[in-house]
Amino acid sequence: MDRIIRPLSIHEASFPVYGELCPGAGNIVVCLKLTGELSLLLAQQGFTRLMQTEPSLQVGSEWITGNKSEGIKPGYVFVKPEHPKVPFTSSEVPSDDFEQAVKHMRSSFLNQPFQEGGLLWRAHLISQKNDDSHLISQISNDSQQHCVVLCINHSVSDGSSVTQLMKQWLFALEHPKNNNGVERTLKQPLWHYMPKKIASVFGAFRTLGVLSTFIKAQKLADQGLSFKAECNVPISEHRCGSTYRTLNTSAFSKLLARSKNNNKSIHGLVSAALMQVLLTDCKNNGQLNNIKPNFLFPFVTTVNVRDKIIDEQQGDQGIKTHINGCFSSGVTSMVKVDQSLIDTEYQDSPWALGDQVSTGVKAALKQDQHWKVLRIYQLAGLKGLKKMFIDSSEKPLATPISFANLGAVHFAASDDLKTSKTSKGLEVNGYQAYAAFHASGAGVNVVASSLNTELTLCFTSPSPVIAPSTLHQYADDVLKLLEHWSL
Repeated sequence: MDRIIRPLSIHEASFPVYGELCPGAGNIVVCLKLTGELSLLLAQQGFTRLMQTEPSLQVGSEWITGNKSEGIKPGYVFVKPEHPKVPFTSSEVPSDDFEQAVKHMRSSFLNQPFQEGGLLWRAHLISQKNDDSHLISQISNDSQQHCVVLCINHSVSDGSSVTQLMKQWLFALEHPKNNNGVERTLKQPLWHYMPKKIASVFGAFRTLGVLSTFIKAQKLADQGLSFKAECNVPISEHRCGSTYRTLNTSAFSKLLARSKNNNKSIHGLVSAALMQVLLTDCKNNGQLNNIKPNFLFPFVTTVNVRDKIIDEQQGDQGIKTHINGCFSSGVTSMVKVDQSLIDTEYQDSPWALGDQVSTGVKAALKQDQHWKVLRIYQLAGLKGLKKMFIDSSEKPLATPISFANLGAVHFAASDDLKTSKTSKGLEVNGYQAYAAFHASGAGVNVVASSLNTELTLCFTSPSPVIAPSTLHQYADDVLKLLEHWSL
């Protein structure tokens, strides 16, 4: 028992449960593309230093049966792995195979489970083969392409954390003797900071409204408001399908300007595009025939709640944003939809739907919905969660779209947003982030981020429940609509 660090909260434990049901479920994968001089040795040393200083990279998780005499309850716990090695690998590929190699590694990581008790992360460096030498250890030239693919379990990380980890890795490359001020103990779980009014016995009654919302959403999904399940297979056979699309600088700049001029949000605009495309497909396929002319679309937004909690160590509102861990939750905006507007006004005006998402997120946070969702997990318990996840894999998903917006990401050493180069000359020219929630039924998870004035949207869905061709068409249509709105 001396290996045990602390128990997982019910929120954190939901991800090992996901992984039990479906390989790789609950993983987060990011792809950081670089150009410049980067040797295998330097990259590996960066991860070695990062693992030495970052607590979330030092732990594994496993199930324990408990020990009544020692007061230890059964459940999932974070543990210290025995003799852990830095889980870093690499490969070198010809230029023509580079993108395909990145795609293959991304897919592999999204569907690869972590071993019980082992570290909860892994990384792989893909480098463009040097024309002058096939030795991977040789330092590359200034124009050589690289991609670092990092996979980490959601129980110890979230979108904000994994992005920060990549920044810390770059920092470790350039400052080998500086640990960047990272704390050396694993942070308390999000549950630890839950307000007493929600965590208390009476707090359970405060979640009834959220439960009612989900029940209504499931009814709509059963009536046709969902991605169509094209192949029903057992949850154990679900795999994570993925793709991404990038909105170029010109179009994205116009959308930013349009949003700013109208005092609107990019988050709302992208949310509107995600909904509009699904609504159009559902209407064209006759899936909305059994739904009333006016209904509420349940749109889920992942929120970073670091600034919504009280940190006892700081004694004030909010924890340090660089502290890594699973500090995200989900809130649902109930967006009013008029079927008569789906292929007319909604096509030409993103604000009719987008404004409701932005307003809904603020309202949900004010109503503590992000805490209430976690409280529902606690009320369900691990057995209840497992049943919930299995049930959701066998029917249309109540919330067909989940959207996480990382905002503008910046990896350069300086604060100059106009450059993407680090102080050592490495140029960051691409960033993708994916979340594997394929244990669920037919639904799409989208992660957005902007880098170097380009917007990248990363899509994941359960395969073969949603066919790869369907996911690719959905991503294409969302991109086309955003381009249309930029004109």
